[in-house]
Amino acid sequence: MLRVENIHKSFGGLKVLQGISLEAQPGTITGIIGPNGAGKSTLFSAISGFLKPDAGSVMLDGERLDGLRPDLVAARGLVRTFQVPREFGDLTVLDNLRVAGSQMTDESILAALVFWRRTAQHESEVTRRAEEMLQRLNLAAVADNQARALSGGQKKLLELGRTLMVNPRVLLIDEPFAGVAPALRDQLVAHLKALRTAGICVLIIEHDIEAIMEISDRICVLVEGAILLEGTPAEVQRDPRVLSAYLGSAPA
Repeated sequence: MLRVENIHKSFGGLKVLQGISLEAQPGTITGIIGPNGAGKSTLFSAISGFLKPDAGSVMLDGERLDGLRPDLVAARGLVRTFQVPREFGDLTVLDNLRVAGSQMTDESILAALVFWRRTAQHESEVTRRAEEMLQRLNLAAVADNQARALSGGQKKLLELGRTLMVNPRVLLIDEPFAGVAPALRDQLVAHLKALRTAGICVLIIEHDIEAIMEISDRICVLVEGAILLEGTPAEVQRDPRVLSAYLGSAPA
């Protein structure tokens, strides 16, 4: 279980996160919504180690993660994506996945040279898993293309695949549907639902309210760095404070 307790983060005099607390269980999808500037991406950065919180804690199955580097957080099973995919543009789509899978080994260069047979077996296994991921994400047809040549939606799929190559227990996904064509959007929805079925704990930031209501088990509404409301999609949609937060005025 992921437990975030009383997270605070300020930049100078600007208080971006003000006591955020939430819990998320394996096999669930938690949607994080709110107007621009609410602190959603900053919250993901604080949870995943890209920013150090000023106060509070991040716990995964009883182990404290706040204060660890992002790579160490990822090694413990918590991985995030970004609003803008960060693919290796000059590498092929297949190699992007292979690089992500290879990062999970802690072997040194010397060990790789000495135990070359074991290293070769590991790389073969990574390649096999990467090829399976290409099939899973419908990217096999572009496996040998440079990643920079992919469409926006395909880059989102590749970003998802790279995170899955490290076998995460918790996955933080930042705006997966932004700039994605409807056909690929439907694919992403199906993939995200499959992650829940596989027992992965998923947190999603998204401005596509229709999509987030469709796939989420629970939703947290952030406003000005604090949680305004947490509940089921039906509860959130009925609450007049949510409309007020997005439109800036109370509904009639």
